[in-house]
Amino acid sequence: MNRSTYYLSLVFILALFGFSSCNFNAIDQQVENNDSDIQKYIASNKLNAQKSPEGMYYSILSAGTSGKQANYTDLVKFHYVMTLLNGSKVDSTSRILNQPRAYVAGSFESIFTLPLRYMKEGDKGVFILPANLAFGGSSYGNGLIPAFSVIKIDIELISIQSENQVIEEMKKTYNVNNPEVTPTGLIFQKTISNPTGKALTPTQTYLINYTGRLGFSYLKLDAAGKVIYDPIFDSRTGASMLVGAGQLISGFDEGIMKLKMGEKAIIILPSKLGYGANNQGSIPANSPLCFEIEVPIQ
Repeated sequence: MNRSTYYLSLVFILALFGFSSCNFNAIDQQVENNDSDIQKYIASNKLNAQKSPEGMYYSILSAGTSGKQANYTDLVKFHYVMTLLNGSKVDSTSRILNQPRAYVAGSFESIFTLPLRYMKEGDKGVFILPANLAFGGSSYGNGLIPAFSVIKIDIELISIQSENQVIEEMKKTYNVNNPEVTPTGLIFQKTISNPTGKALTPTQTYLINYTGRLGFSYLKLDAAGKVIYDPIFDSRTGASMLVGAGQLISGFDEGIMKLKMGEKAIIILPSKLGYGANNQGSIPANSPLCFEIEVPIQ
């Protein structure tokens, strides 16, 4: 995946159902043309498709066995191939590299939101969206997606996980074994102890080293500008922080205050101890978070 495709993928992740720059009157004029093109495609490909109330055409080609459908705050993982109606490829996930897309249900609107509402765990389906449900009257990706394009997406919904299930998977992924679980729900595991280290004083400022990770990987650029999938959303060395004063997210603050100088820990925060129901940059709403934290001697 090159840099231009990366930026296009970031556009997909963000809310893409409305654009202030679109000429919606022009979109309305294209609805009939889009529908005609879709009908011709369905007929020529002998696709047994239904039309949703929103105007999306879809066909579930293979049904999963669990019957599980995503609820608000569930983490959904899926593979997809996105094309124009003429077959030109726009974007896709990588099965070879085992890099599915992840989406926290209800956290944001994207071009995938509507198709995923019609899927259950294990389903494979084809979804055809007219321009007014896709990218509207604007061109994207240096012309890769022309204005008023019909978009076709082949999707396989791999898994649906509750927040508790995501946390259990994070514990395995980040080697958190037999941790302490505090009354607030913070999962805490000290990795380096320093019994003689100085305890932290609330409302004092300290230098903190930390790396924050999600329970899934997402598209980003590394330091060399290469497109990668990675769960790290933030990492800092020597960050000056006022601890124990309620200025940090509550789970992070609680974890830091359990350390002495010279100690390290891994903590996992349920979303209620993180950013809760709010999106925060690359962190979707209702996401549990994992931090490696260290208070160096100072």
